[in-house]
Parts: sequence; structure tokens; C-alpha cells
Amino acid sequence: MKQAIKVFLVAFFIALVTYLFALLTLGMHALSAKNDAVNLLHNIQAGASVESSEKLTQHLEKNVEKIQSTLTGPFFRSFAHQFLEDPDKEFQLLRQFIKVAPSALGTERPMKYLVVFQNSAEARGTGGIIGAYAQVQIWRGKISILRQGSNVDLQSMDFIPVKMPDEYINVYGSDPAIWQNSNLSPHFPYAAKIWSALWQKQFNEKLDGVIATDPEALSYVLQAIGPITLATGEKITSDNVVEKTLSTAYQRFATDNNARKQYLLEVMSGVVEKLLQGEFSPITLAQKIQTPVLEHRVLISFTNSRDQSLITPTVVSGNLDSGPNNEFRVVIQNTAGNKLDYYLSKQTSITATACNEPLETSLQVTITNHLTSVVNLPDYVIGRLDLNRPHGADGRQGFALMIYGPTDAEITSALRSDQSQETPYLSEERRRPIAIFISDLAPGASETYDISVSGGTGPITYVKQPLVIDEGLTRIKSCHSNLFATTLLP
Repeated sequence: MKQAIKVFLVAFFIALVTYLFALLTLGMHALSAKNDAVNLLHNIQAGASVESSEKLTQHLEKNVEKIQSTLTGPFFRSFAHQFLEDPDKEFQLLRQFIKVAPSALGTERPMKYLVVFQNSAEARGTGGIIGAYAQVQIWRGKISILRQGSNVDLQSMDFIPVKMPDEYINVYGSDPAIWQNSNLSPHFPYAAKIWSALWQKQFNEKLDGVIATDPEALSYVLQAIGPITLATGEKITSDNVVEKTLSTAYQRFATDNNARKQYLLEVMSGVVEKLLQGEFSPITLAQKIQTPVLEHRVLISFTNSRDQSLITPTVVSGNLDSGPNNEFRVVIQNTAGNKLDYYLSKQTSITATACNEPLETSLQVTITNHLTSVVNLPDYVIGRLDLNRPHGADGRQGFALMIYGPTDAEITSALRSDQSQETPYLSEERRRPIAIFISDLAPGASETYDISVSGGTGPITYVKQPLVIDEGLTRIKSCHSNLFATTLLP
């Protein structure tokens, strides 16, 4: 017994010393990283060259890597998860943005970015159509607004003003020449490329990048910075911003769509202005913004090829990976020209059915129309332009459902529960097979879609499309050591 107590005490002492050493190391690296960040910011504000900041960014990145290593180690892992939803993804994003910070924040010249606010009540591949926009300039770390407006101000074209891959044209045709359709593909760099070209055609001005977000992301921002008050005295809070901008505004401005867009612009401007005032805790904002970033509600693309290549592996790039993977996506595309996607939800499960080469996987997704009544909903919300019925079709929603398989895989079957509707057709984008279902869903109804896939590399992953109704948990049964391991993805 005495020997056991001695062994326990020695083990406890070693663990305690190790923990204290890790804590001391973490504190030292954190302090060093803070000093590096301050010096880097001073460099940017002083207009130093990007090259002169390279040593600072390298040193800062190394300290961040050491902090990550310590926080994800055995002593601090549970502590880290209290503050970070996905430490690996978030530290990766931080390290890459440290590298692009000097150029992206305008060290050497003013940088101009287009910020677009997506309306996910009318779904597109990257989230939703453009509702409002702002052009911002960042010059030596200082942000200013150059221009802002709604999609009414943006001029579309008959043909896409930039060269796109043949397979892209095969899937989407010339529809993306219209601003509201330029983000049909879930591959965000495509949308940013087209938006930048459309912007240059209209304003004769090159952009340095594009940033996209949505009202759900704004709700998290408002949690950090507090509510805003409009000129009318109306308060916009984190609890009501999504409903007010994507639902009740359509009833309130049922007979004046331009007034509704002006209202959306006023909300957006109010949030941006409060951010520019800086009267909030940056730490709180960083904590709150984690969720929308990981949900792909904040997307960024740079015109500079070096900066773009650095952020491509990160969650904010919106990249539809064409390298070896076992990634799946389920994308709703609004084909009705209305705003009924506010009421649609998805529930997805993915199961590995064979673990030998080639991998065999099945995906099942159920789409539900949660609309209960069309009473008091204006034509702008319920209209069915695809059916030439501007007054709607009793709340039925028309959409295309695009299910993406892994790179170089093959969709071996694609079925739907409603056999009365069209059979799906198959296509391809960025080496990814797609099963496309054209659907018409009644209020309160659900439809289930099943595909089987042969191929894929590595563990199953799934990327969610950011819509109004959160998709919730995705059930994944993946191959692991010839056993099935169940993973629930948020």
C-alpha cells in the first residue's frame, strides 16, 4: 500500500510540474504573440512595405503555432473547447490571416473590397442572393465606406463578363451574368470572380477582393457590439435581425419593394457604422464570430493570387475542393424567384456502405417546407415566376436540389421519394459529380432524396449550405479500421 501511495504521489507531482510548465509556456508565448501583433499593427499603420513585415508575421505565426500546440495538448484541450468551437480550423485561419494581413490591410496602398449581404430567403449556392452591398476601403488598417446600396443599383449583363470553365457553363449557362445569379455555384471564388468583373464593367474600377455575409452572421455580431437604433427609433437586436430583414420586412413593405431594400440597407449601414466606432470588446466579437465563420456565413476572396492561395485551405474561402476528398454537399437553389426558402429545412445523413476500394457511400437528405399559411404574405414572397404565377401557388416552393459527391467519384443511383416528379439528372463541377433534382414542395410536406456514390478518399466530411433554418446535426457513419464510427457534425 505504501509503495502504491509513493507511486501515486510521484505521478501526481510529475503531472503537476508538467501542467505548471505548460501553463508558463502558454503565458510566455501569448505575451510574445501579443507584442508581435502590436508591432505588426504599428508597421501596417506606418505604411511599411509588405516585405519589411515578413519577419514579424513569421515570428507571430510561430508563437500562434506554439499556443495552438499547448492548447490542443492533453492539459488544455477541454479548456480550449470552452472558447473555441473548432480549434484546428480556427487556428489555421488565424495563421493564414497573419500572413495576408500586411497586404490585405493596405500597408502599401489603399485596398478596396466589395462587401455583399446575402439574402438566404432566396437560396443560392453560397447562401443567398445579393440584397445589399457596400464598397469599403482599407488603408493602413483604417476602414472607410466608399459606396453602398441595394441590388437595384447593380447592372447585370447578358453574358458572363469573364472566362469561366466549360463545365461551369454546362451547369449554369449564362444566368450568372445577372448579379442575383452570380453565386449559383457553391464555389465562392467563382462568385467573387464574376462579381468583381461585373463591378469593373459598371464602375470602371478594380476590386482587391470580395467579402460575403448574411443576416444570421449579423445576429452574432450584434451579440458582441449590442443593438443598433434606426432613424425611426426601431431597435435591431441579435434576436430580431434575421426575422425583421428576411421575413417581417416583406409584409411591412408589401407594396414598396424599394422601401424594403432601403430598410435592409439602413440595417446593414447601422451595423457597419457601429463596428467602425469600435466601442465594443474585440475579444467578445472574436468569440461570437466563430459560429458564423464555421457555418460558412463569412466568405472572403482576394484578387491577389498569393493572398488567395493562402486562404484557400481555410473555412472562409468557400472553396469547393477539387483535390482528393470524401466530401459531400447538399445545395438548394431557388428556381421560383421568391423568398420561400425562409421556410425550408434540410436533414442529412451519410453512411459508408462498403469500406474496401472503391469506397461505397449513401447519402439521404430530407427537405421540409415549414410554411403553414400564405395569409398576409405578399406576392413578392410567395410568387412563382417559374410557373408564371406572380400571385403564388398556395405556398408550394420550387427549387433545384444539387447533391455533390467527392472528387472523381461516381453517382451510381439517385432516387426521390416523390415518384411523380421529374427524375434527376447528373452533371459535374470541379471534378465533383452532382445529382440534380427539380422539386416542387407543398406547405407542410417533406421529400427525401437518396444517392449512392462509388469512390472518395479518406474520412467522410460534409459542408453545409448557410440557409435561414439551421441544418442541425448531420449524421455520418464512416469507415474506420474496418468498423463503423458514428460522427455527429454540428
